[in-house]
Amino acid sequence: MSSGPSNPPTFFLNIYTNDLAAATTFYKALGFSHLTAWSDEKSGSFTLPAPNDKVALMLHTVPRFKEFIRPGSEVADAKKSAQALLSFSANSKEEVDEVQRKAVEAGGEKDPFVLEGHGEKHGMYSRSWTDLDGHIWEAVTMINNGQGCS
Repeated sequence: MSSGPSNPPTFFLNIYTNDLAAATTFYKALGFSHLTAWSDEKSGSFTLPAPNDKVALMLHTVPRFKEFIRPGSEVADAKKSAQALLSFSANSKEEVDEVQRKAVEAGGEKDPFVLEGHGEKHGMYSRSWTDLDGHIWEAVTMINNGQGCS
């Protein structure tokens, strides 16, 4: 990997993938920016779509991912266990729906969970999907100035 961007991300999400090429295609279809300088045959680096472009997604093959976790730890199967909910901001309800649509068109599963009223009682609008490996993602936008968060 060569040197990265001049204004690098400040937060990095690291997850595994069973098929780096397919996952790369999936995330590019969602509008994630591929950081080729930080990518190789075992890892792919991306920034999330704006306004989240200071957040990086690091996709690793399972052997590479194991280099970054506690020795002897098992890598959880994201299709069988909940390990995290990966959420990011969108600028509008339409943008939330659009990124979910792109995820489903690229092979993700639509709405592995649905908040009542898509989160309205929590002051947000959210939609969810899984990626090709089963990691659960959600895009959210605040509504009513976030009123109703409880």
